[in-house]
Amino acid sequence: MPSDSDTANQAHAPRNVACRVTSVERAARDIYIVRLTRENGEALNHTAGQYARVAFNGQPERDYSIASRPSAAEFEFHIRNMNGGPSSYVATSLQPGEPAHVRGPFGATYLRTDHAGPILAIGGGSGLAPMKAIVEEALAHGMTQPIHLYAGVRDEPDLYLTEHFGELEARHPNFRFVPVLSHPSGPTRRRTGMVPEAVAADFTDLSDAKAYLAGPPPMVEATLARLPELGMAPANIHADSFIGEAERRQRDGE
Repeated sequence: MPSDSDTANQAHAPRNVACRVTSVERAARDIYIVRLTRENGEALNHTAGQYARVAFNGQPERDYSIASRPSAAEFEFHIRNMNGGPSSYVATSLQPGEPAHVRGPFGATYLRTDHAGPILAIGGGSGLAPMKAIVEEALAHGMTQPIHLYAGVRDEPDLYLTEHFGELEARHPNFRFVPVLSHPSGPTRRRTGMVPEAVAADFTDLSDAKAYLAGPPPMVEATLARLPELGMAPANIHADSFIGEAERRQRDGE
């Protein structure tokens, strides 16, 4: 679940939206893409990269990054099966037509459209969700600077949406998609190693760039340490670490 490392104020006040599940798709080894339609057509008025608190039928709410663009007709969430709690329910029981409740938006790791320099979007595991929204929104907004999306996973079965991002690459010459496998189980044509090292191999000067990060804390923390070494200003780094439920409750005073 996301935890803000940037304290910028949001323009959108949280609101509650009643939804219905329209589809549940297994996208990778333990990642499920869930799409929700809004019962009354209401939107969250979120900014690309933010997250919401989602409760499925009879399940406690959890924080999930919004993978869909703000203008999309449906909400899209990428949910990793943690083998317990709501994520297990999604993986084993959730069906189209079931009710869902969405509350938000939250989070300060969102697209800054006034930035003209290169963009690095870095997602680990289901952290690809907010990066998908950021990249799609930037391209739709007509941002023409170089946009690099790094997707860090353990192995090939953990990758997903590769065809989707390949199609975006074909349509947008300023966009580049870079999957990185940290623990490949066999020969692969993908980049291998850790995401921070892949970024460092590709760039020597990121002083004009802005980065958006989401994913497991070890990946986020290692990347946060590496980017300033490449010249990126701390003010240009926006990151969400996916923390546990107990940490979230402590953070939010629940």
